[in-house]
Amino acid sequence: MKTILIVEDEHSIAEMLAAILVDVDYIAAIAGNGQEALTRLETTSPDLILSDIMMPIMDGRTLCKKLLAHPTYRSIPVVLMSAAYDSFSRSDGKPMAFLKKPFGLQELLTTVSDIIGEGGEVRD
Repeated sequence: MKTILIVEDEHSIAEMLAAILVDVDYIAAIAGNGQEALTRLETTSPDLILSDIMMPIMDGRTLCKKLLAHPTYRSIPVVLMSAAYDSFSRSDGKPMAFLKKPFGLQELLTTVSDIIGEGGEVRD
């Protein structure tokens, strides 16, 4: 099974995303901001990082840039998500994809599956 690190400061959103991803056979870990995500990477090796853009302490753009600058973490694909689509730019740390909030369940699962495989369908 593949692991996804969810970086989201809204705890209820992070928990909901984790439950959805676990339901389709991914392993989900949660970090509340970019700095916490970097700390989690010391003990977790995710196959994908799903990160909000606007967060306190360290935002998603800064997290992407720090990941790119780190030789061990630069190969981890990142999907950024935000309601503020107008503020998104591909130069924001080179994310693999962007999900505009609110996004649909199938859009999330298709995006994740296209990047890392496995999962993708909600079980009844």
